[in-house]
Amino acid sequence: MTNARISLRPAMSALLAAVFAAGCSADGTIPNLGGSSETGTVVVKLTDAPFPTDQVKSVDVFVIRVDGRASDVTDADADQDLDNSGSTGWRTVATPNASFNLLSLQNGASATLGSSPLGKGTYSGLRLIIDASQSSVTLKDGTKLTGSSNPGVTFPSASRSGLKINLSKPLVVVGGATTTLLVDFDVANSFVMRGNTIQQNGLLFKPVINGSVIDAATVNATIRLANATASALDFVQGTTALTGGSNLAFGTSSACSSVNATTPNLSVEVNGTTTALPGFAPALQAGTSYTVVAYPSGATTAFTTLTNTFTPTSGQAGLRVFNASGFPAAFDAFVTTSGAPLGTATLSNVLNAGNSAFVSVPAGSQQIRLTATGTTVVLLDLGAQTLTAGQNYTLVIAPPALGQTAPRAFLVSGC
Repeated sequence: MTNARISLRPAMSALLAAVFAAGCSADGTIPNLGGSSETGTVVVKLTDAPFPTDQVKSVDVFVIRVDGRASDVTDADADQDLDNSGSTGWRTVATPNASFNLLSLQNGASATLGSSPLGKGTYSGLRLIIDASQSSVTLKDGTKLTGSSNPGVTFPSASRSGLKINLSKPLVVVGGATTTLLVDFDVANSFVMRGNTIQQNGLLFKPVINGSVIDAATVNATIRLANATASALDFVQGTTALTGGSNLAFGTSSACSSVNATTPNLSVEVNGTTTALPGFAPALQAGTSYTVVAYPSGATTAFTTLTNTFTPTSGQAGLRVFNASGFPAAFDAFVTTSGAPLGTATLSNVLNAGNSAFVSVPAGSQQIRLTATGTTVVLLDLGAQTLTAGQNYTLVIAPPALGQTAPRAFLVSGC
């Protein structure tokens, strides 16, 4: 079952990203499905066009839900059956029930809205459900315009409204594939002045929301951060930590995140600070998976970006070594069944700040041991590690703990 994620983030403003897979029935509705081979991933992103912020401090829109259905909709259709209690085919994708300042979510920042499992299919209808009574525009002089203030914002209704997303073409969800729906919430044209000034006459809300379909494999890369430093790190996009990317301790890694390969807007910060560590500027390629290792280099933090492109032999796993130990001597790695003699090194002569190529190794429970290159004296025994067939792993050799002399190591799964 594929879970949907929705995040709000802007490319110059506000951005909504929803991930879901969908399926349709003969009557055009979206059933609640769940099979793994019958699902694909859709990323829905909401952005806004440039907005004249010389007078406006914030545009706060309260998003109740995101809905989708197989058949096309009119503006009137999008504003009907807001409880999804009829036979109109709407299914809920996410229920954030939260307010988002579209102007504060800039430069790639994101906020998760929710998740939902759905199945594959073709979709022509999507809508946002907003609560007008909890939405507002605040001017830079502190004036707050709402649906009931004077001056105020004239919304289509006093409470909930369903807003149609105008798609450039139907959204096709393919099982196992990822597609991005970029939704342009054109704030500049959605809030129209009713007279000569906002302060005197307020605003009229006339939503303009367009959507274009992009195959994410042509624009996005997948990336995760592994921490081999002594400091807890945050893996950040814009000003917001990526999923599973907050307060990463030594030996842990973030979740895998899909980011725009050309403009990923990524940084790494020491947890509790907002200053990006220097030296992190990964060059990413669309459709490629990466593991980034943060490790100490003298008094600074260094970064290495490794591609995860490797197909292990059928029934086996992929393994490589990255040496972040700081030791002058190179390392050999041995992968054996538990208690077996070392034999020939599985991966050999991995120098400091360098990495080996991937090799195929047996899946299942395997003992991993490290020696100095060309020797059989075990410097570190990781014991039994469970390796999954078809999965790639990076063995990160890290510096010793404070007051210790032996290196440490941990495994990082590829995305």
